[in-house]
Amino acid sequence: MDTNNPSNSGEKSPKTEMTPPQQPPPAKKVKTTSMDSSFPVLLPEDPCLRMSDAEFEVHIFKTLPSLAGLENAVGGMLIDKDDDSSAENEETVKLKTTGNTFIDALDRTAADAGGEKAYDAEMARKNRMLTTNAGMAFASTQSPLLELFNQVDHDGDEELLKGTLEQAWEVDALTTLKIIWIARSIHLGRGEKGLFYRQLGWLGQSHPRTLLQNLKWLYRPVIKKDAKKREGDEQVVVEKVGGGEDGDKMEVDDYDVIHGGSHGYWKDLLNILVLSVGEKLDMSDPNQVLLADHRIPKKRDDRSRAGGRQRGRGGHLQEERTKAHAKSPMEQKVASKAKKARRHEHILSRLATDPFHRALHLTVARLFAEQLRKDMLLLEFDNKNSNEAALREISLCAKWAPSLEHFHDKHTLIASTIAELLFPDSALDPDHHSEATHALSREAYLKRAREHYRAQTLSPLRKALSIVERDVSAQTFSNIQYSHVPSIAMNKYKKLFAKMDCQRYGDYLDDVANGKDTISGAILTPGLLVRNVMSDKHLPGVTSLDSTVADMQWKTLVQRIKDSGTLSSAIAVCDVSDSMNSPLTQHKIAPKHNAIGLSLVIAEATQPPFGGRVITFSKNPSIHIVSGASLTEQVNNLRFAEWGYNTDFIKVFRHLILPLAVENKVPPEDMVKRVFVFSDMQFDQAQPNNAKYDRETKKVEKYQWQTHQQIVEKEFREHGYEVPELIYWNLAGEAGAVPVTSEMEGTALVSGQSQALMKVFLDSGTFGEEEEDDDDDDDDQEGGENQKMEVVE
Repeated sequence: MDTNNPSNSGEKSPKTEMTPPQQPPPAKKVKTTSMDSSFPVLLPEDPCLRMSDAEFEVHIFKTLPSLAGLENAVGGMLIDKDDDSSAENEETVKLKTTGNTFIDALDRTAADAGGEKAYDAEMARKNRMLTTNAGMAFASTQSPLLELFNQVDHDGDEELLKGTLEQAWEVDALTTLKIIWIARSIHLGRGEKGLFYRQLGWLGQSHPRTLLQNLKWLYRPVIKKDAKKREGDEQVVVEKVGGGEDGDKMEVDDYDVIHGGSHGYWKDLLNILVLSVGEKLDMSDPNQVLLADHRIPKKRDDRSRAGGRQRGRGGHLQEERTKAHAKSPMEQKVASKAKKARRHEHILSRLATDPFHRALHLTVARLFAEQLRKDMLLLEFDNKNSNEAALREISLCAKWAPSLEHFHDKHTLIASTIAELLFPDSALDPDHHSEATHALSREAYLKRAREHYRAQTLSPLRKALSIVERDVSAQTFSNIQYSHVPSIAMNKYKKLFAKMDCQRYGDYLDDVANGKDTISGAILTPGLLVRNVMSDKHLPGVTSLDSTVADMQWKTLVQRIKDSGTLSSAIAVCDVSDSMNSPLTQHKIAPKHNAIGLSLVIAEATQPPFGGRVITFSKNPSIHIVSGASLTEQVNNLRFAEWGYNTDFIKVFRHLILPLAVENKVPPEDMVKRVFVFSDMQFDQAQPNNAKYDRETKKVEKYQWQTHQQIVEKEFREHGYEVPELIYWNLAGEAGAVPVTSEMEGTALVSGQSQALMKVFLDSGTFGEEEEDDDDDDDDQEGGENQKMEVVE
């Protein structure tokens, strides 16, 4: 008998609860590759992929409609129409007579009370308009090129932007093209992607060949920068695959500037392609497409979710996501598959029916494939020879190249085309004439090519580049070299670094503070850094981190400006009135943040005795001596200035600068020579009474038409001083209401929030022009490439 069995021991077995049989543990998820994905990758085979560059250009340009001369013809039609309408308008202005002179006089008085029509006509004739604060200003710069250069967003006024571009192109097409690129240029221009994409939309519609021909100038490092040359930084020469003879060698750096900067980045090409496939490469807001999938929280409480449904694009997407979560897993899977199929069908349709989109798709793919090949050769050369110079020459193409099934690939399937260029079927199967290869379906081939693209190209190149996102995704923060993290990534991930790698990140910041290490920050805008140190909406401790990082990045930014050159006899005038609190950018940066940041940059870059000083103006202007070693201290110091109220620009000169000069008998040679005005240009009324129509004299007094610039010039000369050069920097302006015209000497118009354009005004700057008018021999020395933008009709 088994005494261990209770049923055999004679004892009553205790009552136990019945438990269900244990289920076997779920099978461990097998790691898969893109080969196992159901993501649709199929694109039709295109013979253009196997053409040489010259053959491709000839072939693809033939498929595009020729628009040369169309604009001039339309322009002529519009001019004729305007002339006819003007004559017609002149006739309609005349009031019909009643036959009774007294009644006619009453009618004229009622129709023109106060002489408004005469006043408006005179305003238009004199190129005048009023600011929102009733200040007299010019209605136009009277130069289409300057109007385009000074272009502000205008709240998405597509017709206004289109008209400005067309007029500028008619005056000088090449200069217009360069101004469009200046809108994007990170190192020499405004760094504004939104405005640039809108202008490219017009370019694609009006001059598609020109757009395609110049895409390469977005990412090529053609801007000279002041960088220390390292040993071994000469051009790296590597052998092509299968080469060995001189004819098979190539200079990878055959057209670019060593350690140079680019106007844009590789991701611009992908963004442009996404806009095109969605039929939104036009003058509408590109963010409606490019930000549609981004940063929509997956989980929100009922209250915030309900509120989200009522607010804009984000609320709409959140509502759609909420509906999706209400479906069963099977329904979600079916819906997702159907959505992918619809998107795939749309991609195929766009490639088949729109010649420009097909040309753009193929051009972008070829540009990526060409650079990735060069970078892989450099990586292989480094692996074989341990050549650090080769490693430093690897571009950032792989960083921005489309990841499989992510945003850009999902909407365009561009990764399929790049993969096909890099890995033709002959490269995947040496015996590509075999029956097995021929039996392989095109879809299966593309999946193999895409997997090779991911594993054999993107992965090793991104590893070599130490792309920070790789370690963030894998949570291997100990691998991150913080001194190599780009400024935008540092600003984005700083809180995550502090949380996940507290000790190392803290030690790194200490080293930066003590001058033992460096931090990137040169391409951040001053307004972003000022906003970071002014924000009071963060938790304690986080605010301290924001300020600490911003202070360090500020020093890097200022040093880059100082390395580019210096200013002398200059001072900034900073508008801190109420109107500068809006509009906010998508990063919550107000014009006031930009005004303060740019003014402090001027104060830092200007030599004594004018350096370290800022003039603030609103109701009462005041000169402020900037104190404090850090950005946080400097901004807090400026907060003691009088902020708010109105925008009395004339008081800066009439009640501050000129009285100080006169009372202290300042000689003309010691007077300020250059004044930067950071404002929204909505100045207050400068005269006791603005221009009014006088019924008795039937005219407007001449002096009342004077703008702020004209008044400043007059009063300086009356006191025996030369007028300083005035740089009007528009930070939030509306259409029209410009302070000067193109023919007014000693003035400049600038707009945007980037400090890069400041380099134009620096003395002995080391940032050269991206294009120089050198002899043709120089082109041969640069590898035979003509480094010039061109207009192609």
